[in-house]
Amino acid sequence: MTEAIPSQTAAADAKPAGFIPPREPIFDWGMRVAAAEDLFNDGSHPHAPEGALLVPKGTPGEVVRVGKSEEDSTPVYLVEFPGSVMVGCFEDELAPISKPLRLAPGVMG
Repeated sequence: MTEAIPSQTAAADAKPAGFIPPREPIFDWGMRVAAAEDLFNDGSHPHAPEGALLVPKGTPGEVVRVGKSEEDSTPVYLVEFPGSVMVGCFEDELAPISKPLRLAPGVMG
């Protein structure tokens, strides 16, 4: 029988410094959503000047991809709005048109 050395066991169980577990997204690809607020270019949209209005509040769209923020593992959604305007959005920038997957982050609906 071999015994684990305490320092090896602790190192194996330790989480990496700064580790933030990913949070389950509320929306999924293919879901219909609407802009919950006016969406302006923060400089990341290449086809519009910085500060330009990309999508007015209430405009319907469809989630085409779900990812996560590298910074804090929060869900980020690529949403296609009319005119093939693709915008990356956080959950608070969107309102569901169809029923969301979860009523709240981490809670199954």
